Amino acid sequence: MGRVVAVLALLWMANAQSSLAASGYWTITGYQFGPVAALDTAQAEALTGKRLFIDTETIEFDDASCAIVPTLTDHDAAAYFGDNFRVAPQALGHMAPKVFVIETGCTLPGLSSLILLDDGRMCFSRDGVFFFLGEELE
Repeated sequence: MGRVVAVLALLWMANAQSSLAASGYWTITGYQFGPVAALDTAQAEALTGKRLFIDTETIEFDDASCAIVPTLTDHDAAAYFGDNFRVAPQALGHMAPKVFVIETGCTLPGLSSLILLDDGRMCFSRDGVFFFLGEELE
């Protein structure tokens, strides 16, 4: 999966057509609570295993969908995670000095930003909980 995320990031950085690299189904494979969370363990566990579909125009999740216009941004990892989530990037397994974030513009809770971690995972934060996504391979 790490190679797919890296290719996706490179394609978006180059403003190339990314539909082939980004399209597909992803599954929530796990979660981790941030320092302040509005969800409890049962609510977070209920999202585990749910599927998300993404392509360059749409995100579909939990019987809802929204149109997107994805852009890739890069940030200083410590500042991004500290300012936005009050967590050190290392707590999520991210060791690189930079972090890439896909800004989607989606209004579904938590899906306005998809974070590309350097260990090959992709995640999003919803109500103070980080949900990790794994790509479904055919």
